[in-house]
Amino acid sequence: MLKHVSFLTGNLPAVLAFYARLGGVVEKDLTTAEGFRRGVVRLGEGRLQVFEVPGERPRPHQHWAEHIALHVRDLRTLLPELRAAGVTVTRDLQPSPSGRDMAFVTDPDGRQVELLEADD
Repeated sequence: MLKHVSFLTGNLPAVLAFYARLGGVVEKDLTTAEGFRRGVVRLGEGRLQVFEVPGERPRPHQHWAEHIALHVRDLRTLLPELRAAGVTVTRDLQPSPSGRDMAFVTDPDGRQVELLEADD
């Protein structure tokens, strides 16, 4: 079972707000003993841990094959709201291989995020 995935960020508050908007719950936003900002977002049973390290910049790959996939509710309503908030949509609403609605957006650091309609 996945405990967490960790990434670097250039803007911790923006990343935490982005994933909270997608249904995540911010569990931590603190400064580590080393002086790094650390945020943790609970996404279902797993966690996304994000570090803002002075002088370090994330370099996510722009190809859709390298991505985070999240189940979300009411994607048809959420996607226009994300667009209106300035989120970049890289793959518009379409059926996934399983037939559920899906789309791809980028997070504030440019990471690809697959949004997949959750089962009710």
